[in-house]
Amino acid sequence: MNSRLLLAFLCIASLSTGCIIEDNGCDTCNPRHPGDVTFLWTFDGLRCDQARDVYGVNINIPGESLFNNGKYACSTADVDGITLHDFAPGSYSYNLQAVNFQNQIVFEASGTFVIDGNRTVRVDLAPTGDPTSYAYLNWNFPGGQSCFQAGVASVDIILDDLAPHNVPCTAGQSVPGLKTPALAPGEHYIEFIALDSQGRPLYYFNGGLLTRPYDPVDATYNLYTIGGASIAWRLSDGAVTFDCPASNPMVYVNFRDLNTGNWVYPLLGDGHRCSQKPIVYEFLRPGVYELRITTTFDGYEYRSNSNINVEVRPHVFPGPNSALDVTLFRRF
Repeated sequence: MNSRLLLAFLCIASLSTGCIIEDNGCDTCNPRHPGDVTFLWTFDGLRCDQARDVYGVNINIPGESLFNNGKYACSTADVDGITLHDFAPGSYSYNLQAVNFQNQIVFEASGTFVIDGNRTVRVDLAPTGDPTSYAYLNWNFPGGQSCFQAGVASVDIILDDLAPHNVPCTAGQSVPGLKTPALAPGEHYIEFIALDSQGRPLYYFNGGLLTRPYDPVDATYNLYTIGGASIAWRLSDGAVTFDCPASNPMVYVNFRDLNTGNWVYPLLGDGHRCSQKPIVYEFLRPGVYELRITTTFDGYEYRSNSNINVEVRPHVFPGPNSALDVTLFRRF
């Protein structure tokens, strides 16, 4: 007998218990399952007994008719949340509004959930009128190492233009993760520097963090192994080699990864005044790089030879006293 027809027959025979049939046109697929959704909520990190201006929570799930028009107490049976029953399999969106005794909205959140069996949705509602939200940060190290295995004691985090914030490494390898400060919705810059117990950098990452209004996000980053290089220079007109001139021109340093062909810095490269040498680089991926250094002085371009390579080794950081001294030759 066709399996779907048998399922339909069994449901008809037991209508008193309730039954949901999903026909997805596939006799061999694993069927998805109906279920309940349990919302567990907090209000900007506060429980119901702490958020004293919260009287109840209104729930709206488009396309669904909810008991009591979706109006629920903040706590039910000592649980800050509510369980809604008998949802068909599929994806749903929701909006939660916490109201005070005057029925004014004081906290709000929105999001989505998928039913394939019972589902729990944990929501931290944000104050209304303030669309800021936050993210839970987690980080990984190469090979799935723990903080202890990777030798990392703490992590410096730089978020947008905020000052660096140092946290224990384990804060980003826990559930739900490290909570950021409140952030405006949109794209943010984030940077991680993983340090050993002596404060030496071992792993690194920089990139983006996208936040949404009223909707905290989970963000996980894969930090990569780093090494360093130390670079200094002098100039030569072909006959005489000399140090930086009095005009102190800008000098641009760049590294081309010989494995990928990509330059580390865009355009000319990393710029510094000539007298600022040596420059110590700490956040390079291990590998071999072609080094390019350029400057312009007295109407002439000065450039390093094209055959200079720099090897960056894992967790090795040459200091100023061991800088590679490169001669920049005048181009006629």
